Amino acid sequence: MLNVTVAHHHPLIRRGLAQSLADGGEFTVTSYGDVDGVLAWVRAQPDSVVLASRILPGIDRLLDAVRGGELPRVPVALLGEAAVTRPTVVGVPPGVSGYLPEDADVRALAHAVHTLASGAAVLPAAWIHRAGATTARAESRDAHSGAPLSLREREVLALVGEGLTNQQIGRRLGLSAGTVKSYISAVYAKCGVDNRVQAALFAHGIEVSAA
Repeated sequence: MLNVTVAHHHPLIRRGLAQSLADGGEFTVTSYGDVDGVLAWVRAQPDSVVLASRILPGIDRLLDAVRGGELPRVPVALLGEAAVTRPTVVGVPPGVSGYLPEDADVRALAHAVHTLASGAAVLPAAWIHRAGATTARAESRDAHSGAPLSLREREVLALVGEGLTNQQIGRRLGLSAGTVKSYISAVYAKCGVDNRVQAALFAHGIEVSAA
């Protein structure tokens, strides 16, 4: 059976998702409320599929391990509230293999796990159906925004989307780590995000409202 790890900071959501997957009899399911438990498990079970909350504390460390090759066989799909997720372009940042609504039907969830295990990415169908129209709305909104990103802020955001650290961004752009941190704070404020994962999603056209 496939190993699935559910990582969510909210105990009710975590237990609900884990139980739904386990009840089908297709998966061996573990669950954790923190990223340290997830990292310990997937290092021991490198063929696991991970479903992790996009706002799980420490989620950046998990994605860094995937991007850095420490966990090359571990697909990670982010979980979020579909109602506050507005895609602008279909795509996912490095280290992420997909995005799933927390309230996904159990059959869709099981299918997504099999898809992730096969090496393919998963996205909600609604994102694909609405992507073109949403892109046009996003472009219109950006054109009238009172606080557009500067050229340098766009460069920093793009490098966040590539999974680079502040130090790596600084070396790439010839900036100090403190200056990069200031640019990232400005990017967070203008894009309406509150962490690096959301900024990376935004950089790849997936606009996720801050929690």
